[in-house]
Amino acid sequence: MRPSRWMLTLLLLALAPLGAQDQQALWQPAVFTWVRRVPAEPGAPPSAHPAQLSPEALQTLLTPVKVQVGRKQVPLFGRDELKELTPILSEALALARPDEDLILLSTGRHDGGFMAPSEGLTARLFMQGEALHLLVHDARLEFLIAYRAMNAQPSFTYGSRAQASAEVLQAPGATRLRPDWLALPLAPAPVPAATPAPGAPPAASTPAATTTVGDDAAYQAKAQRLRTLKRLREENLITEAEYQKRRDAILKAL
Repeated sequence: MRPSRWMLTLLLLALAPLGAQDQQALWQPAVFTWVRRVPAEPGAPPSAHPAQLSPEALQTLLTPVKVQVGRKQVPLFGRDELKELTPILSEALALARPDEDLILLSTGRHDGGFMAPSEGLTARLFMQGEALHLLVHDARLEFLIAYRAMNAQPSFTYGSRAQASAEVLQAPGATRLRPDWLALPLAPAPVPAATPAPGAPPAASTPAATTTVGDDAAYQAKAQRLRTLKRLREENLITEAEYQKRRDAILKAL
């Protein structure tokens, strides 16, 4: 007996790869470690998604981030944590839409050491302008003991544009929009003009001289940004398309 057409259709659908890449919304390398694509918060402006950031570029952006724990500033992520997370984040950002965020739960021994307790880290990430935005709700969340004792699924909060958490973050070169919210720039900010030493004679105040100095400082800053951008492309930390887009933006501002 020959199978009918609708049976063949169902068979082909069953054999097709589940969760095609452009529809993937969840990456879960461990029970309590995952990255999800979710709708952006209500009222959020469109994000710069999809975004092409290599795992190496994400490693460079996220490794220096520190969080206040007690009286110390410690790395937000554990020693080997980003090796697992950055390929996932890279793929998720490449698939995300302008009306989506990424939420992250990462569970591990963030402070290092075999005897250190496993703790959760919850965060929200999205691209805006030329920066990766990182909002952290919990940097060191202890939930596994209660989970194992009560066998109840824990709930997690991932950071919000509308409501700050108690965490305090810092990173070199980042813009701190709130204590718990950093904007990590993809290229270094322009170098500010040098401050005159105490007691030094004032600079010439004629309009022509002021304009010349300002123009020269702006030129030097943009030249440095172009050199940095070129180095990032040569090291394959950004794509060719991303390089050309940012290069054109810098040149248009000259």
